[in-house]
Amino acid sequence: MSEKNLCILILNWNCLEDSLRAVSLLAKSPWQICVVDNGSADPAEASVIRARYPAIHTISTGVNLGYAGGMNTGMRWAFAERFTHCLLLNPDTTPTVQVVEEMLKLADDGAVVGTAQVTENGQPYISAATLRGRKVVPFQCATSCGIGHEVDIVSGAGIMVELGAANSVGFMDERFFHYKEEFDFCFRILRLGRKLQYSCGSALIHRRGGSLSGSSPAAMYYSYRNEILFLKKHFGTWAWISSLGLFRNAVMSGIKSPRTTHAIVRGLVHGARGVTGPLADLRIGGLAK
Repeated sequence: MSEKNLCILILNWNCLEDSLRAVSLLAKSPWQICVVDNGSADPAEASVIRARYPAIHTISTGVNLGYAGGMNTGMRWAFAERFTHCLLLNPDTTPTVQVVEEMLKLADDGAVVGTAQVTENGQPYISAATLRGRKVVPFQCATSCGIGHEVDIVSGAGIMVELGAANSVGFMDERFFHYKEEFDFCFRILRLGRKLQYSCGSALIHRRGGSLSGSSPAAMYYSYRNEILFLKKHFGTWAWISSLGLFRNAVMSGIKSPRTTHAIVRGLVHGARGVTGPLADLRIGGLAK
């Protein structure tokens, strides 16, 4: 395995206790930790983290840049500091040294490495996928074999990124703001001719939706809007129209949760119109997956 110079990047947005817990679990590891405060309502959160753990590096954006913008801030700093790799972590994850080491083993073969993830109750959920044309096929190793798997998409809640490759593709597309930015990033890495690997040996605990409930109107808006933006970007301006599954899922989501119907319709319309970035009146932060 070639030499890796790893920086662990944690994105904080109004979740001080989560970020402190995540930092504490890796504070004695051999890797540099960097916390990016993504415009928290209380600007003192970064100072609290820095005071508790003076050895880590902190960056304050001063404004919510979304997941992509916040992570890009940290990755660009790490790249300038000559780190070779960044591990991007949501603060609502529970990282361990073993998980990081298992991912590092695959970093020779993958410009991006994802990892198996489980809920706080130990229930596994899908954090990787392969592609068949435009069809996303969920991937999960049933045996946790530990040998690594080549995939096409990994979840942004915990991914290891080769910074040279990230720089080559221009890092993450900040126009997505929240959701689908890692899909887009993975696509561009693949088109660079590089591989993505998936670590199944040790699972990362992830309190999914810790900063934004996946069933909230805001989440529904970004999910459907960015699905269309993603399809338009990679498959052509009108490619989204033929995606029957997108509209079927939108109808089912609206039936299941009527309070999200307006946000879903708005997301579909804005996606078709090419609206990007944050939507202020949804009062949403752009932190976790």
